[in-house]
Amino acid sequence: MNKDQRLKLAQALIQEAVVTPDTEEARHLTKLAVKHEFKTEIERLILGDVELFKTTFKAMYSKNLKERIVSRVILDMLMENEDFKKTFRDKYIHVSHELFIFEKQQEWKYNG
Repeated sequence: MNKDQRLKLAQALIQEAVVTPDTEEARHLTKLAVKHEFKTEIERLILGDVELFKTTFKAMYSKNLKERIVSRVILDMLMENEDFKKTFRDKYIHVSHELFIFEKQQEWKYNG
């Protein structure tokens, strides 16, 4: 499947997710849409792209709703991926402190 086909499939899935009354089904369709639309980025994250990981993590706090949703879905999928878990230990563990501080700052901003 080429990039245009993946994008069309992702758009169809997300349209279906929006009109589906079943919350679990909507989550599943959203996850599939993200998986297809952001296939390349997810593969890069599994391989250890540290800058993309930091960008994806920080996007969880974006003012843009799509960025927030996509980043959270991607990170959720990564947490279930065994290859990513191995990569995380090798490639990402050194940025965990930086991202922890960023997350705390965001919480203070929204709760403070």
